[in-house]
Amino acid sequence: MKREIVLQHLTDPEFFQENRLARASDHFWYETEAEALAGMDMRLSVSLSGTWSFLYVPNPESVPEDFEQPGFSCLGWDTIQVPAHMELSGYGYPQYTDTDYPWDGREAVAPHQIPGESNPTGCYVRSFRLPEHMRGKRLQLHLEGVETAFHCWINGCYVGYSEDSYTPAVFDITEKVREGENKIALEVYRFSSGSWLEDQDFWRMGGIMRDVTVRALPDLHIRDMDIRAGLAKGYTTGTACVKLSLDGTGAEKAKVSWELYDGRIRMEAPAEEKCILSGEGRISMTESTATAQFALNVPEVKPWSAEIPWLYRLVIAVRDEEGRILESAAQNVGFRQVEIRDAVLYFNGKRLRINGVNRHEFSARKGRAIGKEEMEWDIRFLKQNNINAVRTSHYPNQSYWYELCDRFGIYVMDETNLETHGTWHLGKYDHTLPGDFPKWHEAVMSRAEAMLERDKNHPCIFSWSVGNESWSGQNLYDMSMYFRNRDQSRPVHYENVCHDRRWEGTTDFESRMYATPVQAEEYLKNDPKKPYLLCEYSHAMGNSCGNLDEYTELLDRYPQYCGGFIWDYIDQSLYKKDGTGREYLAYGGDFGDRPCNENFCTNGIICGDRTPSPKMQEVKYLYQPFRLYPEAEEIRVENLQLFEDGSRFRLVWQLEKEGEVFAKGSCRFQGAPGQVTRVPCDMVLPEEPGEYVRTASMVLAEDTAYGKAGTELCFGQSVERVDEPEKPGMPAGEGQQKPESRIRIIDGDSSFSVKGNGFLIMFQKMTGKLISYHLNGKELVYNLADTLHPEFWRAPTDNDRGNKMPERCVMWKGASLYPKVERVDCTAKGENAVVETVYQLGQGALLQLRYEVDADGTMSVTERYEGAKDLPELPCFGMSWKLPEDFRYVTWYGLGPEETYSDRKRGGRLGVWKVLPQDGMADYVRPQECGNHADTRWMEIRDEKGNGICIESPELFEFSVLPYTCHELENAKHHYELPQSYATVLRLLEAQTGVGGDNSWGAWAHEKYVLDSGKNREFQFTVRRV
Repeated sequence: MKREIVLQHLTDPEFFQENRLARASDHFWYETEAEALAGMDMRLSVSLSGTWSFLYVPNPESVPEDFEQPGFSCLGWDTIQVPAHMELSGYGYPQYTDTDYPWDGREAVAPHQIPGESNPTGCYVRSFRLPEHMRGKRLQLHLEGVETAFHCWINGCYVGYSEDSYTPAVFDITEKVREGENKIALEVYRFSSGSWLEDQDFWRMGGIMRDVTVRALPDLHIRDMDIRAGLAKGYTTGTACVKLSLDGTGAEKAKVSWELYDGRIRMEAPAEEKCILSGEGRISMTESTATAQFALNVPEVKPWSAEIPWLYRLVIAVRDEEGRILESAAQNVGFRQVEIRDAVLYFNGKRLRINGVNRHEFSARKGRAIGKEEMEWDIRFLKQNNINAVRTSHYPNQSYWYELCDRFGIYVMDETNLETHGTWHLGKYDHTLPGDFPKWHEAVMSRAEAMLERDKNHPCIFSWSVGNESWSGQNLYDMSMYFRNRDQSRPVHYENVCHDRRWEGTTDFESRMYATPVQAEEYLKNDPKKPYLLCEYSHAMGNSCGNLDEYTELLDRYPQYCGGFIWDYIDQSLYKKDGTGREYLAYGGDFGDRPCNENFCTNGIICGDRTPSPKMQEVKYLYQPFRLYPEAEEIRVENLQLFEDGSRFRLVWQLEKEGEVFAKGSCRFQGAPGQVTRVPCDMVLPEEPGEYVRTASMVLAEDTAYGKAGTELCFGQSVERVDEPEKPGMPAGEGQQKPESRIRIIDGDSSFSVKGNGFLIMFQKMTGKLISYHLNGKELVYNLADTLHPEFWRAPTDNDRGNKMPERCVMWKGASLYPKVERVDCTAKGENAVVETVYQLGQGALLQLRYEVDADGTMSVTERYEGAKDLPELPCFGMSWKLPEDFRYVTWYGLGPEETYSDRKRGGRLGVWKVLPQDGMADYVRPQECGNHADTRWMEIRDEKGNGICIESPELFEFSVLPYTCHELENAKHHYELPQSYATVLRLLEAQTGVGGDNSWGAWAHEKYVLDSGKNREFQFTVRRV
């Protein structure tokens, strides 16, 4: 193909396809009804995925002439796997940008133009043969996803051109395929005019990233299947209008028969097929079309929902005049009804609560070229963690994902492949794309049509989304009207009209991104006209998702609040090797990519390698479909589900005290949806003093498609104390035996020491520092620089960096590293030794630190902070202690098992837990504050022989145990940059500022979770040997 024609195609927004067939549903077709009913792999299909010959060149001008011709030899070319990104196969480099177009700063490129010097192009070539049973039939080439544009040839004959990376391009290749060996060639371009419409917040890569197949068609073929399924008669009767569009020959004498099966497809397990409806009819002919149409009516229907994803199986046969089957096709059908009434979103007549996530198709190894294995893992993980909805941010996903959501039960907001956020920076919003520009109209309408026509039959889809962050204008409004006119069964979503209310009619929702809970409530309590939806919220970058409960609680108070989609599901981190050859998870900039937005791509509640993030603990709890309130003699269970009675669960309960179990039990649960059920139990407290925890859990009663029996989905706890009775006539605590005094206080020239049975505790007189804690022959102070000392600093989280905390609060870093000693007093107080130090922290703030060591070596520590006005907030308040690495076995009684923070602890459960320092290191791609445990009662740290210390406080406290100091964490941008650790770092905190999560580019933690430096604080704890 002449290079000038290629350039013309790539730069013309009105030329986005050539020879592409009309968009159609994603159903499969078969040669027999049995195959269709079973949903087998298509026999009339040949996969071209696999190994291709490949040549990578810097731009289209460098493509070898006539490489697509049969006589051209690819000898010396490389090979590449399909599907895959070129960049992850060793060609070029992946580039991560948020809103910037990838060529920004490299070439001056006007809208719809493309870079002239650098437009990486891949030349793909392979050969294929048709199996015998496909020969002589009409043939189609299906390319499920190619980024971002391509030309295609077969045997040197031009097939066509296509843009839109995330919907199929289908071509008729009947006349181009011959017997024997066939050569297919693709010229794939990184950039085209379509790139202006694909400015999503993700890695910029190219290539054939989804499957390629050749499919054979019978003489008469069901080209499209349109099933409009709904509910009637009080949501008890299933109705559907089915329209088939056919092409080929013989329609005049052919007829269509159909059968509807109940119970063939369910999430739990296949049931026996049972045909409940059947019929047949003729095909209607016009000059240009052949169609068949029939209706389904199912009394006492089992409706589809995410809770009970009941699917029927519709099997259709096309027969010739003698009754022989020409083709059979099948489609799963779910009967459900989506409505908006009085600004409330309803599903099957019940108000819908969306507990959702935004989900990129992504894998740390494959990028967006994921396979069935990753999708199946994702669907099970979502179900196990109470996530009931997904927004396909920001492009249509692979068809198999919708099939899984149909089967397992996930509500889907299907989003058009459209984002032009980078055009907002052109200076004037009336220049944003696609805006009102006529030359972009057909391109965006084509993208909307491609998504709807492919996905329309999936019951999981409850809403069509026009796109993401593309401002507003006539073109977007026209897209929304297309959705409404083509499909009246689903509402239309778009967020950006909140910036330009002239286009209010584009969306059926009041959709927002990153509104605070206060802002959301302000809308909800002022006569809302539309359902309120947070299409993106709780920005989960690094250590985040604080105050998530403030959002979920709005669901209880405002029926007009639909809920929302957390941003986002998975870290977009990619595997890369460091200088030693070890793999690590990389982010923007690590591949030499510029411009880039560094680790802004890592906002997942799971990591790029699909390891769950500690944030998942909070999400799972706040999204749980049951609330459990365990009491002494009953458990109140609030079923938040709309349709399911909970009979697939067992209710399990347990009464314990600091890990010791006193009572337990279980029963099969059954409680009506939307109701509170009271289940008898026996968790009456014994007389033995102490703090008791009642825990009730909902676990799967039997194996399911997404989890084994015993998998916990929900839990609730209550805490109650039994106080120790006071002895008559004696104050509490008096009468207890005190240890015999066997200590010596040694007041040296530079040191002040306390020596007793098996311990030596030494302080430096000049600074008041604890310079030795010698216990049973082992030293617990790793070095003098990192002994037990006041701590005001933490390794900044991504949210901290976003709100400039490191710059704003830098004085507290200095106060942690270099506090100014004002006075030290070392004295004997009766049998005890006391060391008191006063620190000047700057700008009027003072710290008084008091150690008191008693006869048995118990060290009581009191830290008193005197605040001052006009100081930045405290990142934390407490103490840090670096111990030798032998002391690494940690047990605590508090919230666990994952890390918890003041604003992210609802999902933690009270119990006795164990951890190793390295296990406290959360897999946040950029090292930062992590591993904290809030609401701790006591914690122990021991060596392998059991020697160690126990920390207790009269008040709840926080702690972490890691291999690194907060300063070492702060200095590393990747985990491989962290130094070799030879120590255990213990942080004991009275409190620390919450992690926040409203957004990661300026939002603070909410005020009640911020430590006010103007207020006085006190922290007391004891250190005793165990």
